[in-house]
Amino acid sequence: MYQKLYFNKYGYDNVIKKTAEFCLTDNAILEIGSNCTIQDYAFFQLTKPKPHLTIGDNVTIGRHNMITVKSRMSIGSNTIIGGYVQIIDHNHQFKKSTIIRLQQAEIQHTTIGEDCWIGAGAKILCGVTIEKGVVIGANAVVTHDIPAYSIVAGVPAKIIGVRG
Repeated sequence: MYQKLYFNKYGYDNVIKKTAEFCLTDNAILEIGSNCTIQDYAFFQLTKPKPHLTIGDNVTIGRHNMITVKSRMSIGSNTIIGGYVQIIDHNHQFKKSTIIRLQQAEIQHTTIGEDCWIGAGAKILCGVTIEKGVVIGANAVVTHDIPAYSIVAGVPAKIIGVRG
């Protein structure tokens, strides 16, 4: 239960496996609703400048997930995230005029709506909004916004259907 210490808001009946890891900067805000499950070896990294992660109710975050936040990220209620998924709200710049390791991060809000299913191994990149009811296929790389109830797959992810 030591994981409760990392949360600014903590609902009830959550299951957080003891191998889940939380690396939070001093000003991080981490909020979780109720009836959520965070599986083994999920890794959360909230780093400066102003990280704020909100997880809704009835969310399942699978094994070996990596969620990194520098600004604002939200995961809507009733969303299921398979194993080995990466969700990131930032990217490194790569201008020719400066060596890469000295360049600032590009930071954009990343949002996952309610009632979504994210398949194993998917990658959700910075600045993406995934609307309500979206299904993301295994190993998809989501680089752009996804409209409600779409089914996407591939690299980069493309709409292959709509939930019926």
